[in-house]
Amino acid sequence: MVTEKTFTAGSEFPALAKGTLRHYSMRFCPYAQRSRLVLAYKKIPHELVNVDLKDKPDWFLARSAQGKVPCIEVDGKCLVESLIISEYLDEAYEPKNALFSKDPWTKAEQKILIEQSTEMTGPFYTLLRNSEGQKEATEKLANFLRKYEKNLKGDFFGGDHPDAVDYMIWPWFERLGVLSEQAGFDFSASEFPLITAWWNRMVADETVKATMFDQSTHTAFVRSFLAGKPNYDIGLD
Repeated sequence: MVTEKTFTAGSEFPALAKGTLRHYSMRFCPYAQRSRLVLAYKKIPHELVNVDLKDKPDWFLARSAQGKVPCIEVDGKCLVESLIISEYLDEAYEPKNALFSKDPWTKAEQKILIEQSTEMTGPFYTLLRNSEGQKEATEKLANFLRKYEKNLKGDFFGGDHPDAVDYMIWPWFERLGVLSEQAGFDFSASEFPLITAWWNRMVADETVKATMFDQSTHTAFVRSFLAGKPNYDIGLD
């Protein structure tokens, strides 16, 4: 079994058995969490390898040319990009238990809602780093949340159960508590009652529980990241 601890530059490549699906990840990366959610939801047998994104091993760069996670490998073939990987896993494993709709129109609507989550990344890190443009970033983030508040029609975006939209956008919502603590961002139930209720349902979901970290752990990682010395192995010692 491969360790959960992070592999850094100069580390030996962990041997990969033929036919084994390997997921290259970083424990606190929201994009890597997307594919980990799909792996957990579909109960796909796999091997997890966490990599140091500041000091990447050469063998990882040989598999992910841009040095990004997630990346999956099986029998010498590799895929990158979180949404592409998630969709591949959804189609290739247990297709009857699909997260993405089989209806082309509905699937397109799912992808629109997922794509909109990219609007959160810039404002999120502006607030986290206390960079210039805090007021604008706060308003952009609030507008992002209003879009999802408007589009949530049931208990989940998938209706009475989570679907691809719920799991693909979840990683950013999981980290909103850190923004509240670090930057004073107000994610209030009074302004976002539907999303707040959805958030509470998501943290009770078994798939989410299998991949999430609590706020104190996220905060500890963020503080190490902002200090320029990210501690990828928090909680593993």
